[in-house]
Amino acid sequence: MLKFDWNMLWTLINLIIFFVLMKVFLFKPIKKTLDKRKELIDNQFKEADDAKAEAENLKTQYEQQLDGVEDERAQIIAKAREDAKAEYDKTIDRARDDAQKIKDEAAKAAKLQTEKAKRAVKEEIAQVAIQAAEKVVGREVSAQTDSDIFDEFLNESSDK
Repeated sequence: MLKFDWNMLWTLINLIIFFVLMKVFLFKPIKKTLDKRKELIDNQFKEADDAKAEAENLKTQYEQQLDGVEDERAQIIAKAREDAKAEYDKTIDRARDDAQKIKDEAAKAAKLQTEKAKRAVKEEIAQVAIQAAEKVVGREVSAQTDSDIFDEFLNESSDK
């Protein structure tokens, strides 16, 4: 049978006291440290998840802005093309107007030259006629007579 020994009782009491002391002074602080460590790690994971969600949100915003930039770029290019077309049309219209003015001025100049040439021919014909008349008459006609004959000839030529 079993004998009861006081040593065993004291060993058992010592073990219980040792276990309680270890639990109070060793296990609780270690558990507390591990819990703090776990909480710190959980917070870091939560912060990482929050940062990731914020990064995704920013990425989405940037992509939307990029889409907006593409639309804006297309609008700017379209407006620039419209402005260039309008400027081209203005330049073409100005060139046409200038060309028409040049044509009109050239026509006026040609008409003036034609009139001058006609007058010069008439004057030359009148001179030839006066010279012919002098030869026929045989003498020189006075300046007044020359002028009268000349004016009469010009008037007749103008009527024709």
